[in-house]
Amino acid sequence: MVLETIIMRKYSLFLLVLTLFFLSCTKDRVIEVAPIVYPVEYWKKDSLVYTLYQGDVELNQQVTTYGISSPDTLTLSYQTSSFNLTFLEGDKGNATLGSTSGVFSFDMDSLYLYGADTLRQRVVQKGDSLMVLETSILNGEYLREYRDYYQLLDINAEAPIVSFKNDIYEPIFYNNGEGRCMPCHNDDGGQMRLVPADLAYDELISGVSKNDGGVPYINTVQPEKSYLYRLAIDDNVEYAMPPNSDLTPFEVETILMWIAQGAQNN
Repeated sequence: MVLETIIMRKYSLFLLVLTLFFLSCTKDRVIEVAPIVYPVEYWKKDSLVYTLYQGDVELNQQVTTYGISSPDTLTLSYQTSSFNLTFLEGDKGNATLGSTSGVFSFDMDSLYLYGADTLRQRVVQKGDSLMVLETSILNGEYLREYRDYYQLLDINAEAPIVSFKNDIYEPIFYNNGEGRCMPCHNDDGGQMRLVPADLAYDELISGVSKNDGGVPYINTVQPEKSYLYRLAIDDNVEYAMPPNSDLTPFEVETILMWIAQGAQNN
């Protein structure tokens, strides 16, 4: 009995020494786990595709593109589950910047924005750089489908290069023949022809004003003195353009940015 007690004490002492040994070996090897970083995504609306259906038959489809300086953005903060949505309110001639915020959630195939009102959009696609959200309105046998295409923005990136064709000519000047400069400056009218795009570019680059002393339309050295920009903001010109409705501040800023970046034919 005494022998068994001695053996048990020796065994317990051995286990204690072995435990202390392992603790001494590992005390300086604590693995630090990096804290979880919850992302913030900045999405900018690139285009809107509107489609009208009657039953299964597509009746009409319209595509609206958004310029670089357009304010339509959606910010998603995953740490707080909060969102901020900015957009233009009003018509082209009297547009103001609107915004709404609240909390969001992804549930099944839908994105829910809980703000002053609840907005539900079906998530058609969400990838590393593209998100497509869809809203549908059914009225009898007619279905109106709105698809918003968003591009992911890198807020640390340099300012994007403005495209003459995609950011100025198509959405502002021409817009499928219904733009702000049509029909007065189509291929057979006006002091300056702005159809097609290549002719519009040449006319702007080489053109000078006929009513205000021969001022160049484009001045890349002093962009604010460009006659095109002065027409858009009605800066001491005889006839502001367009005559019937002002450009939005975001359209004006896009034009000025394009000139400041060298007025490229891109």
